[in-house]
Amino acid sequence: MTTNIHRFASELPFPFAKAVQAGDFLFLSGQVSMSAEGKPIYGSVAEQTENIMQSIAKTLSECGSDVDSVVKVTVWLSDMKHFAEFNQVYATYFKQGFPARSAISCDLVMGLDVEVEVQAVIKK
Repeated sequence: MTTNIHRFASELPFPFAKAVQAGDFLFLSGQVSMSAEGKPIYGSVAEQTENIMQSIAKTLSECGSDVDSVVKVTVWLSDMKHFAEFNQVYATYFKQGFPARSAISCDLVMGLDVEVEVQAVIKK
């Protein structure tokens, strides 16, 4: 079986693709609250989550998918005390039902509080 793989390069100088398409699946690299110039955008967990989800929606669209096509999400929080605040924003993005999800607490890059990684199917 041959699977076509397409890597969507990041506009930022980081050593990873912003997304990779493998067959009908799309894998986005973890997203943190960051400006177009690659600088962290701090703020409340809700503000960071909103920035991240907007970035994810934009990347999905650029790569031929959308939020309703997300099948799996992995969330990293700097502290599980942020879980409810994260969920308030996150829940507003999934109108067709929620994808499968895991949530983990750990230290995050640049002192941010939230990172989100998604896997989706490509829209036909």
